[in-house]
Amino acid sequence: MRYFLMLVMLLLGLILPGTVFYFWSWSGIKPDLIMLFIIYMALHHRPSHGLLWGLGAGIVVDLYLGRHFGMYSLTLTGVAILSSWLAQRWNRENFPLITLLVFLVTFAGQSMISFLSLGVGAQWTFLDDLRLISGVSLYNAILVPVTYPWIHRSFLKGWLKYRPKYER
Repeated sequence: MRYFLMLVMLLLGLILPGTVFYFWSWSGIKPDLIMLFIIYMALHHRPSHGLLWGLGAGIVVDLYLGRHFGMYSLTLTGVAILSSWLAQRWNRENFPLITLLVFLVTFAGQSMISFLSLGVGAQWTFLDDLRLISGVSLYNAILVPVTYPWIHRSFLKGWLKYRPKYER
């Protein structure tokens, strides 16, 4: 049941930005729900598992978008590594700190996407790029107080909690 729910969250992260958040966008800026999902996975798993979640979700996003295969795989793997590294140093119970963590990690991940996009020929101005990166980072940070308490509680006591085989 745990892995099924994680798969549903991953699929919703792919579908919702093009449907519901299309109408809730600010100047065309929508949240990156997959990046938010990977940050949450990396916060609640060991670094190696977070890295695998980032790589797997990146491959799924690369296949879903169908452009520049490997860009999201590399980016989401880097996001998972950075989130895991920060999770070892920061308290997961402090919601304002997690909001700051999500903002910083999303900013780094979106900057990496922007850098890789420039490498494949995208021609954005610096100000447009900065507006997009900071907008997506802010949108993801605003979603933390709404989503993180449920996800965190579910990882500690709910359906997303890891239960060894002998405990099931």
